[in-house]
Amino acid sequence: MKKTFIIPVIFLILLLTACQTTAGEIPQNLSPAKLFQKAQDASENGNYKLAMEYYRTFQKRYPGNLEKNLWAYYEIAFLYHKMNKNDTAVKLFNELINKYATQGTKEWPQAPRILAEKVKAGILKKENKQKQ
Repeated sequence: MKKTFIIPVIFLILLLTACQTTAGEIPQNLSPAKLFQKAQDASENGNYKLAMEYYRTFQKRYPGNLEKNLWAYYEIAFLYHKMNKNDTAVKLFNELINKYATQGTKEWPQAPRILAEKVKAGILKKENKQKQ
């Protein structure tokens, strides 16, 4: 009786792992817009790790696209926040904020920095309340 239960479970596990996309499988021909769309779709479906893979792939493939790279950096940090990995999220938000402080120019989009500051402040406020 146990064998009849184990075989379907193993098959289901193999099927589920085979259907997952990984960074190595992200097609080379995806445009910057398509990579961002795929990342957003994965995030909306709760697949935060896959979303991060798409954002990181974007950063590797299109390092010259400053605006989208700043957004990708913000989104990765925010995904860590969504996964309740707030230590990593705050660290990444700090790195992004520091990029603006040390390398930023007037031409850089301000929204990623502003959102990073707001989300970081919210995380720290919540953590301080929990400590009290």
